[in-house]
Amino acid sequence: MNYVKTVLLSLVLIFSATAVAQITDTFNKSNLELSGGWAHSTGDLGVSGLNAGAALWFNRRVTIAFDYDYLQNTSTLGNFGLTTAGLITIRTRLQNFLIGPRIFFGRKEIKKYKIDPFAELQVGGSHLSQSLSQVNVGSQSAAGTDYDWLLGGGAQYQFSPHWAARGNLDFFRTHFANQGQSRLRFVLGVAYTFRARYQH
Repeated sequence: MNYVKTVLLSLVLIFSATAVAQITDTFNKSNLELSGGWAHSTGDLGVSGLNAGAALWFNRRVTIAFDYDYLQNTSTLGNFGLTTAGLITIRTRLQNFLIGPRIFFGRKEIKKYKIDPFAELQVGGSHLSQSLSQVNVGSQSAAGTDYDWLLGGGAQYQFSPHWAARGNLDFFRTHFANQGQSRLRFVLGVAYTFRARYQH
């Protein structure tokens, strides 16, 4: 029995070392990409804010991407300000943590512009917090964290060997309060890759 445990432990160590070596090799080749931009998600009166991301290019068409969104909105129900209910303010903050593959399909030329279309599938978690304030009544707040996933894609325009502009539209699914919420997520930003991207 000790022999079997030793063999299993050795195999785990070998595979772990191989995985670490591949990731280290990827970093050494400077296949790291950093990105950022503006993001918007429908639902909860619509929230907008910042997107930050990082990705590792494993080959010319496949990356593993991590995205973080910080989105918020403050809305007022102004019509109630004219009634005895008073002004009602709703503040919403949505944070998304997502990771998954992004697959590019090869460069397409559209009116002299070279565009790289892609598809993406990401999973992760989201944190939603909301507060409702009403004049002469006070405020109430609630928050929740649950899993999420998205499926979508977009296109990238490489305007230098290291810099690219990117836009994507995703079907985004959250699961707050034991219920599913369907949203659309739009991101518009730029990406910097430490290693120059291939040119067709």
